[in-house]
Amino acid sequence: MKKVLLVTDGIFHPPLFGRWALHASLKHLEGFSFSHVSSLEKLPNDLGSFSALALHYHHKTISDGALKRLDNFVQNGGGILAIHASTASFKKTLSYFDILGGRFIGHGKVERFKVERVKVKPEQDKIFHGMKNFFLYDELYIHELHQDIQVHFTAKHEGRNIPVVWTHHYGKGRVCYFVGGHTFVTMETETVHELLQRGLEWICSQGQHNASRLQETI
Repeated sequence: MKKVLLVTDGIFHPPLFGRWALHASLKHLEGFSFSHVSSLEKLPNDLGSFSALALHYHHKTISDGALKRLDNFVQNGGGILAIHASTASFKKTLSYFDILGGRFIGHGKVERFKVERVKVKPEQDKIFHGMKNFFLYDELYIHELHQDIQVHFTAKHEGRNIPVVWTHHYGKGRVCYFVGGHTFVTMETETVHELLQRGLEWICSQGQHNASRLQETI
């Protein structure tokens, strides 16, 4: 059984009902168990027993201790499923964005837009294989991006292809980011449920990270 810690918070941004929808969709996955805290400041002492963290919040500051624990968790093989405003949090903490693979710099208006698959090599297509283009009614975030991310879905904004889903390796850990999550409608969408479920399975698929090593580095 792979343990996942949902780190989620918010009433309007992210929307409370959208966060509930996230919880409900992920809990359909077999072989996973879930628990919840409201912020990275409340990460439990036994973090090494978790396979992944799901981040869905919009917070302004993070302590050095919480950042170090997050960094150690991913460096040692823990997974991160990051959603929407997780990349708009902790704007002055640049090392946080090294973990996620991108940093929020702006967004379009809330509107309906088409999300399209990116053509990649067959060996890079295993995560979202068979998934088709879809539409979202949401807020499209624009990011500064690390060069080593793998983009899987994009949307058009002012003539440019903007990443909607990317994956990223950090140390021994894996990260999957999804740009949607501003609206409850997004988090109720079946295609989004499938996308997040597949992302979670991928970040956890390399097996349990080394818990003893993690505890040594905290």
